[in-house]
Formats: sequence, C-alpha cells, structure tokens
Amino acid sequence: MNLVDIFSPYREKILENFPEIKYSNLYKKVLANFFFEFQDNDQKYLFSPSYAALRGEPPEEFMMLVENNTGFFDSLKKFIIHSLFVYSALVEENSYYLTNPQSIIIVRLIAVNQDEFEIKFYTHYEDELQNSYNDKIYIGRDHIILDQFEREYLGLKSFYNSLKEQNGKIQERGKQKLINYNAYKRPFLDEIDYSVQEMVQDALERIELFPETKICRIPAFKINETLDNIFYLLNLTIELRELIREFEDALRHKGEQNFTKYLTKFSKDLKDGIRYLRKLSTYLHLRISEFPISKC
Repeated sequence: MNLVDIFSPYREKILENFPEIKYSNLYKKVLANFFFEFQDNDQKYLFSPSYAALRGEPPEEFMMLVENNTGFFDSLKKFIIHSLFVYSALVEENSYYLTNPQSIIIVRLIAVNQDEFEIKFYTHYEDELQNSYNDKIYIGRDHIILDQFEREYLGLKSFYNSLKEQNGKIQERGKQKLINYNAYKRPFLDEIDYSVQEMVQDALERIELFPETKICRIPAFKINETLDNIFYLLNLTIELRELIREFEDALRHKGEQNFTKYLTKFSKDLKDGIRYLRKLSTYLHLRISEFPISKC
C-alpha cells in the first residue's frame, strides 16, 4: 500500500477524536517545529511545517494530496502531539534538545496498515537538514491508531510489546553487525534477551490489574495498588536500562560502533519509558494526596 492509498480516505477530513489540551511553551515549540517524514518502502520524504518538500522526491499525486489536505495533516500533528502528552513522556524527556532555539522535531510515519502507524522521532538543527541530515538524533518512538486515541492499560501494553519487538531486532543485528559476536553473546545478548522476555511477561500480567485508559478512571480503592505496580514496573525497566548501559560501555571500549548505534536507540526507548512511568507515578500520587494543583 503506497502513501496515496494510505491517506486518500482522509481527503477533506479533520481528526477530532482526541482531547483538547492547552500547550505549554515546550509543546507550542514542538507543534511549530514539526517536520513530517513519510516513509514509503525504502523512500523517505521530508516536509516542512508548511508542507514544502525538503528531501526526497514525493510522487506528484502524493504531493497534490498533501497540498490539498493541509487541514487533515494539521490535525494529524495534533493527534500525535496529544498522544505524546497523554501516553508518553517523550517530549519532556527530550526537552534538552527540543527547547534549543535551533532544534526541530522530525516525525517519521511508517504505515502498519490503513489507519495504524509506527512513529519514530528525531531532532536536528533546522539549518543542517540539507547538508548533514544523517546526523539527526533519535529521541524515541510511538504507535498510533487514528480511529482510537485512547489506549487501554494507560498505554503501557504497547510500550512493553514494543520492547519485545525491539529486542528481537537487537538480537538479529548483533549477529550481523558485531565483529566479535561470540564475545558478547553470552554475557550480554543472551542476558538482555532473557531479561526482556521475563520483564515483558511480568509487566503484561501486572498491567492487567489496571486496564483503564486514563488515571481519572481508576477507582479510588485501586489507586494505591496501581501506584505500587507502577513502581514495580519502573524498577524492572531501570534494571534493564542499566544492563544495556553496561553493554554500551563495553562496545564503545572495543570499538564496535556499527552495532552500538542500534543499542543506543533501544536504551533511548527505555529512558522514555522510565520517564513516562515516573510521570504516571506523579499523577497517581496527586490523586492519592488530594492535593489541589489547578485551584488553590
């Protein structure tokens, strides 16, 4: 399915199935500096916030579709940003980059099917897009379904399933990219594989206890138990991140740069997840304490 087939059903439509939020300065900057990158098989097409084609040569039919449906793509930007606000901490985790006056955010959409997308996020300096595009910095990933904004289990099920998927890619790329694969297989790759499998299984069992899509919908009698489980998941995820860090350090010391970049992306996904779990714990603490934050 090509890009025209994917987006044609949304001609002259506006996405409205997401909650309105008031933007902080950080989120205002993300929206103003939001660059779409559409991936079509091996081809990638980068568009400016005003939908000028910057990199790649989009097919004329797709170019016309974008130009004639900017209202839809504007609403898609908001859908993505609001998803990050509610079900992620990616923006907050990467505020160091995103608050820089020169920085922009690149949002790569990869179609899974008609209304489902994997999204990879990068940041870069706008004035370096043409000359050093490959130097962009990976800052995380997400997964959206356009007709389903709300996510069960506070969005955590898709996060842990994604870690399992990324682990599979790490294991395969280790075989392909590591110069001395056997030296790292048992102490690191096998340990990572075991840890991810165990953590994901444990996490998926835990989140079954709170299937709600929003914290405000968790019954009062379940709040403390939910917070305890969030801390449990947080600790598991931190332990895995520390193992990944140890592996990264060993690889850099031995000059295994061809593989290290893939592991760094996995580590980044873990950091984003850790920040989101901490964000959830803060919200849960506020509900438990009944401390007012919007009215004093």
